[in-house]
Amino acid sequence: MENRNWSDLPLELLATIAESLGIIELLSFRSVCKDWSSASATASAQIESSKEAWFLVYGESPTCECLLVSNSGEKHSIHIPDLIGSSTTCLASTHGWLLLFQNGGSIFFFCPFSRAKIHLPKLPFSEITDHVATFSSPPTSENCVVAVISRSSESEELEVNMLQRGADAWTNHKTSCPLAALGAVKGAAFYEGCFSFFDSVDKLVRFYVESQDWGFFRLAVAPREKRPPEANGLEFIPRRKQFVSLGMDKRLGLSEDVSISTCGTQVSFCNVDEVLFCETIDAAESSKTSHLKGVWIQPRFFQVSPTQSW
Repeated sequence: MENRNWSDLPLELLATIAESLGIIELLSFRSVCKDWSSASATASAQIESSKEAWFLVYGESPTCECLLVSNSGEKHSIHIPDLIGSSTTCLASTHGWLLLFQNGGSIFFFCPFSRAKIHLPKLPFSEITDHVATFSSPPTSENCVVAVISRSSESEELEVNMLQRGADAWTNHKTSCPLAALGAVKGAAFYEGCFSFFDSVDKLVRFYVESQDWGFFRLAVAPREKRPPEANGLEFIPRRKQFVSLGMDKRLGLSEDVSISTCGTQVSFCNVDEVLFCETIDAAESSKTSHLKGVWIQPRFFQVSPTQSW
């Protein structure tokens, strides 16, 4: 029987294999040769979408490497230049895409595994403090809407900057919001035309895209099967202190002089909608030597045209 080189496999077969791979295997598959990379052009590592979010560490790194931790605890070192340095911060993570902000107001969607980018119009501010964001659907969707909310622990005003697909400028929406009605925003989600923003306790505020109205609520967390029928799909299960509860500091091997801030995400797992909150974990030692950033992400592989625009 004649032996054939792996590089001679039919492209149709290669494409079928690529579609069945997870993100790490897909990245390795694509690096074999040009033919294998071309054959996997439509592969998206969708197999990972049915699993819990993974954790990506980025920011200050002398080796210019990011660290990806799977939901099973496996660690992978990945070179992602766009996520190295202190000037880049992730504001949102959902649908396998990150929303990245860079000092000066630059903001863009980014798939860290394919390096795909979609640039957005500059935000009306050049620095971020307590900003949290989310978006309604993948950035390639025609009905994608982005919302960036700002609410410090001392301000009586809540401000949302919103951008709809195809728009060339952000719209600004403000409302008076006593601290008793909502603390500092730590989580965000979108459902059926409505952005929901959560504080660290039990309050949430909703912003309705079409009417541009605000609503303030107290979050009643109950098992899904015990909720009234009209509440199904409208409430999310919040997962606060996810970094701590999973012992991510030990899994990452962080020393006690390292602090880390995380960006949360919105995920659907086992037919349950969940919101993983943003967190700030201070160094155990009083004198910290470095500060890292992390983001919860569903690891997917997306490619867009180099000319893809918002």
